[in-house]
Amino acid sequence: MSKQALKYDAGAMVSPNDRVRVPSHPELGIGEVLRVAEQAGFYQADVVFDTPGGRKLEAFPVELLEKTSDLWQRLMEGTFDDPIAYRVKQVAIDLAHSNSGGELSASRVNLLPHQILLVHDLVAMMDRRMLIADEVGLGKTIETGMLLRELNARSEADRVLIVTPAGLVKNWQNELRDCFRLHCSILGHDFHDYGTASWETHPWVVASIDTLKQTRRVQRLLGAPKWDVIIFDEAHHLSRIRTGKKTVTTQNYKLAEALRSHTRDILFLSATPHQGNPYQFWSLIQLLNDQLFTSPEELSDHRGMLARVMIRRTKREVTDANGNPIFRRRQVNTEYFPLAPREREFYDRLSEYLREGYNVAGINQSRTTRQQRAIGFVMATFQKIMSSSPRAIRQALRRRLLVLLARKQIAMEAKRRSGAANSEAILKIQDEMLQVARAILGEQTADKMDAEAYVLRVRRRLLKRMEEDYETTGWSLDGDEEAEDGVYAEADIPQEIEKVRELIQLVPNGTDRRFDTLVRAVSELFRENPDERFVIFTQYRDTLEFLSEELGKIYGQNRMARIIGGPLEDKIAAIESFWAADGARFLLSTSAGGEGINLQIGHIVFNYDLPWNPMAVEQRIGRIHRYGQEETVQVYNLLAKDTVEEQIYGLLEHKLLDIARSIGKTDGQGKPLEDFRSNILGYLGSQPDYQDLYKRALVDRDYRRTDAELQRMIQEALRAREALDRLAQDLGHFNLEHYRTLEGRYSLSELGEWVRSSVLTFGGGAVPTGEFWTFICPESLQRKYRLLPRYERVCFDRAVAVRNRACELGGIGHPLVDALLEETRSAALTGEVANLQVGALCARYLVRRRDERGLIQSRVITLMYRPSTGDVQTLQHFPTETAEESGDGVDFANARSAIESALESEINNWLPSRQSRIGLNISLVGLHH
Repeated sequence: MSKQALKYDAGAMVSPNDRVRVPSHPELGIGEVLRVAEQAGFYQADVVFDTPGGRKLEAFPVELLEKTSDLWQRLMEGTFDDPIAYRVKQVAIDLAHSNSGGELSASRVNLLPHQILLVHDLVAMMDRRMLIADEVGLGKTIETGMLLRELNARSEADRVLIVTPAGLVKNWQNELRDCFRLHCSILGHDFHDYGTASWETHPWVVASIDTLKQTRRVQRLLGAPKWDVIIFDEAHHLSRIRTGKKTVTTQNYKLAEALRSHTRDILFLSATPHQGNPYQFWSLIQLLNDQLFTSPEELSDHRGMLARVMIRRTKREVTDANGNPIFRRRQVNTEYFPLAPREREFYDRLSEYLREGYNVAGINQSRTTRQQRAIGFVMATFQKIMSSSPRAIRQALRRRLLVLLARKQIAMEAKRRSGAANSEAILKIQDEMLQVARAILGEQTADKMDAEAYVLRVRRRLLKRMEEDYETTGWSLDGDEEAEDGVYAEADIPQEIEKVRELIQLVPNGTDRRFDTLVRAVSELFRENPDERFVIFTQYRDTLEFLSEELGKIYGQNRMARIIGGPLEDKIAAIESFWAADGARFLLSTSAGGEGINLQIGHIVFNYDLPWNPMAVEQRIGRIHRYGQEETVQVYNLLAKDTVEEQIYGLLEHKLLDIARSIGKTDGQGKPLEDFRSNILGYLGSQPDYQDLYKRALVDRDYRRTDAELQRMIQEALRAREALDRLAQDLGHFNLEHYRTLEGRYSLSELGEWVRSSVLTFGGGAVPTGEFWTFICPESLQRKYRLLPRYERVCFDRAVAVRNRACELGGIGHPLVDALLEETRSAALTGEVANLQVGALCARYLVRRRDERGLIQSRVITLMYRPSTGDVQTLQHFPTETAEESGDGVDFANARSAIESALESEINNWLPSRQSRIGLNISLVGLHH
């Protein structure tokens, strides 16, 4: 046979534009021949396949290809797929495009309309460089988690960096893991950046801004691959300030400036982005878009353009899906109590020690050394803890003593190697360290081996911090439930070991007046309602242990549930117990442990101790005072009389009331309105010098300067709030009707129906167990997607999953759901043409384009042709209803022509410019009548 004949015969097998399949590779599905070419006497075809991840080009010898009919031809021939498989596949295509707001996600949080709208809008944006400035309490962390979950599902968030204040690092990791199944590594805890390669192997990272802004780290970051998304939480700390002709740029600002070009998307989160300084706010906006405004004055004159880079919604405007306000009222009560004589003696002695330390730390100096800052940090740690409980301060002092002894021992060991120290002194220190360790662990339960292991851990941690040149800032105090950073701080305080030993002996034993006040209040509330539930917050783990023991003696240990910053399973068990009708009546939680949990089942909160940052108190209350709360929330703050905390809290409350009255922001009882109060407290808490109030008040012993400073800060907060409100007037606001246009596509319960059908289609099983389902995974999916053989206690109701943390929410993001979506949209399931007897002809198209960023945008267009009129209707999703007319005798040529004409109109409406339609890919994915 001649070469020409061979070419003719091979070419006759397939031609460009033919639809083909590869029998030896059924997973590729149907492809379209792009070209046929000869190579060394053999013929090879380039074939384009449509996959869930985009178009894929493969080359095959032509003899391996098999021609197939196109979908229109199959419809006319009557070659139909199984109708159940067809429905499963077509709904899967819809589901993959119906979660742009996260409403079908497996997130364990109650999603509100304003959150879904925000995520939907951000996902659709071409340029995601935005400031999210929603008011305190509207869920910026939840919105961020929802967005990251959706971008990750679209392969648009493979590398994510979240930068936060030190005290919020662990909270971010926990909340993303517990609520969104997103796993992040913490810089300095889960990994160390010894080189650029460290950043390449950790694609999802949470890091404190203080750790990250060091010059050497910034250089390593910039040498690593770019990020897809960078998020700065509490972004108002990225400050650049101008006074006169002088501009001061903080290290925080320089970090953001360096990283903004090293990421595709960048988000700033802050409820208080405007700190009252126009230049500072303009500088923040410059980090997002330096072409938008040339000056602070231009920003003020053209504030409407802020909508390009800023989103802000307020508590007053947002509602639930029915248009009802999200937040109910709350009552705040303060329970004052006097210190007992022994408590007063210890308070005064410790205060004197702190004053000496603060003076050594240079509290009144404008510039301090690193050593002075370390001393001030130790003092602030003890000052905070002494207002919590005797046990907490005693344990903190013991741990501090152990660290000091260990540091002294390490120094002596170094000297011994040079012959300058003797072994006897080192062993003497070792004996005292073991004694202190046993006291920390508990004399009754700790033996010598336990104490030795504890001392060894302390030494290792100390050596590690010394190697890393560790420095901690005051922001770490907010989320440190064991005060470890203060305990380990390397501060050179004169005679500190002797002073700490003496203070330990002075700490009162047993219960204290604070605890007595708590029990008295709880007893009164129990008399009114014996089934009442109480949430009690404390900042410190040792205080929580004390409360658990002492309250357990009175009310029974079986009525105590505890949440600390530990394993997720422990949190789940505690929440389940508190929600159960016959479960715990007390939920004891540290501030850090309480992040990301929902406790609307209770409505009474006790703040056993009060964090210095007023917004930390608001965040505690927010665990209960949130959407779904059906009663008025009652808050009880416990405050010791004649203490720094009482004085500052009292001054703050009086000034808030005075200002609220002067501008008409009081409620019917004459108290400040809650949104006004939380706004002002948000501004106060965002100011780094707020913590200095407590330190200076302790040192001064005179509250006149504290009073004046509070007055100044509140006035500044008020001006900043007014400035932000003024600038935000022309921003887009919450629109419930816009949200309702997103509703009605698919619900979680409909997703559940699809999951059950899909599992059965692939040969698995679905067994109902009450309000939950047990799924037996098909073996083929287990191997391919590394799924478990069974998934038990799966539900498709978000409210149930939020309340019952032991169950699994079967939304997008759950491994079984994701695997089913991938498999059903692939060629593994044939479901393109069907006879559903719906009385009309329906064509479904998947339209995709690659945008300017290189990201794939896609849309499903569903068109229904009605034979009786010849009209074509655009549908929002796969139709489930049956048309009233008969579909018999459809003229397929006319139907195809009308549908393709309507398709062109739909695409032109979606992409009006010719340039935006370059590279457009249109695939017919479903056809039925």
